[in-house]
Amino acid sequence: MSKKEQKQPEIKTEANEEKATTPAPVPQEQVEALAKEILHWKDLALRTAAEMENLRKRCQIDMQNTARYANKDFAKDMLPVVDNLENALKHTRVEMGKATESLPPFLTGLYQGVEMTHKQLLSALEKHKVTKMQDVGQIFNPDKHQVIQQVEDPSKPAGTIIEEMQTGYELDGRVLREAMVIVTKASA
Repeated sequence: MSKKEQKQPEIKTEANEEKATTPAPVPQEQVEALAKEILHWKDLALRTAAEMENLRKRCQIDMQNTARYANKDFAKDMLPVVDNLENALKHTRVEMGKATESLPPFLTGLYQGVEMTHKQLLSALEKHKVTKMQDVGQIFNPDKHQVIQQVEDPSKPAGTIIEEMQTGYELDGRVLREAMVIVTKASA
């Protein structure tokens, strides 16, 4: 190698150092565009974080509701059983009242067994937050009642439930089955 080809060591001077560390000036339009882009991405990140928090809360509520109402279908399937036991008890009471001679002990025992089974079933349903709606005397509510007949009764306001044909039930405050009711209507 010749001396000419050898590189001369660069001598550091203050002017050279200043030149190396000072960035080239950026145009104002570019600075404003980058600031807008930063604001856009910051806003997007905040919105995404808020949406994720809302999603987490909604999922938590859905999981609670799923656990709370998990036995809804089973409870709904048990309601006809309750109705049948109630009908059997009602008709047996009527027939027992008609009997003039004493009933055989096995019939009395059978009636008491059905009555205990009915009470036990209602108790089990109540344990799982399935409750009867008390509707007679209440004002008709389309969310809880299904009207099957209207009768005139000037002694009560229009829309008052005077008889319940099928009992309504709620599961933890939510309607499980609407009550079938007879309501009063306004006089003509």
